[in-house]
Amino acid sequence: MPSVRDSRLGLLVNPDPADEPRPLPVPPAGPIWYPAVMGTGILANTLHQCAERLPGAAALAVVVLLISWALLIGLTAGYGLRLARDPGLLGRDLHSPFWGPVAMGAMSAGSAAATIVPAHLPGLSAAAWAVDGVLWVLATAIGLAAEWLHLLRRRRGTEPEPSFVSCLAVLAPMVSSTVGAGVAAHCPHILGGIVLAISAFSWIASLVLGWAIFIPAYRSTLRRAPLPLAASASAIIPLGIVGQSVAGAVAIAAQSRAWLGDGAAKVLDAAANGWGWAMLVLGAPMIAWGLLVYARGLARSMPFTPGWFGATFPIGTLALGGILLGGSTGVAAVTWMGTAACVVLTATVSIGLAGAATALLREPA
Repeated sequence: MPSVRDSRLGLLVNPDPADEPRPLPVPPAGPIWYPAVMGTGILANTLHQCAERLPGAAALAVVVLLISWALLIGLTAGYGLRLARDPGLLGRDLHSPFWGPVAMGAMSAGSAAATIVPAHLPGLSAAAWAVDGVLWVLATAIGLAAEWLHLLRRRRGTEPEPSFVSCLAVLAPMVSSTVGAGVAAHCPHILGGIVLAISAFSWIASLVLGWAIFIPAYRSTLRRAPLPLAASASAIIPLGIVGQSVAGAVAIAAQSRAWLGDGAAKVLDAAANGWGWAMLVLGAPMIAWGLLVYARGLARSMPFTPGWFGATFPIGTLALGGILLGGSTGVAAVTWMGTAACVVLTATVSIGLAGAATALLREPA
């Protein structure tokens, strides 16, 4: 039973979930595990970008990049083997919201490789960007398909009630906007303009559908039913649209200078920075609430699920958004806020990996 102190904390955030901690079976390789790729990929990227402010971050970024790629390859191979044994599995998984994380995980690992590999192995720079570009194309297609399936389910009335987890189905295009801006800079001029236009479209589509899910999800969680204990980490997921929309807006604005005149580019820069400040203000209570619910879940021994990694990538987007916004505006305090988010991300990724390792070791053979 929760202590009096836990109950008071519960009243502060939302009523305590009634369920008690109990071990849950560990699912096999599949889309539900790809938030682990997302979290490690963006951690590697942000650690590299924080190298001047965090001692040892550059070396740690390389280690985490290898972990991210090992997870991406291992999970993809494992799921491929399951599909080979059970061809009907793909049809049963088709409407899972975790195809969004599949797309986001691939882009996160690709973007991290394109950022980190050239810094250590300049001769592989072209290859790293080529891999990033290929993964961006494939993942953007998967992400937009997941978004289209979400709209189809809503039209048919088969989409479940909005929840933080269900929003994973529509967040991938927001990641496409940020990663695509980087890819555009390494494409021929006309192709780069097309990539940037797709990135801008993806940003808008994900923003509209994301808030359409998050607002009723917050209403339901705060007013009617608290998150189950095992889903505590999902309270962090809404932060993904906050941080990633800032990162995407700033990245698109920065790259658009090659295709827009000076006047239009300055207007777009100002709009992106304004969006960043607005999200910083709006996101503050969301950050506080999400971290409180997540911390309460850990304190109450929430059982491990791959959903623990839901508390990684959104914090990474805050780190990336803060770093990019700080660089764009020249406000050092915002850059340091992004760096602080990177430290928090290191902790949540470590917790997720430790939880996964423990759960897998305990799983019967």
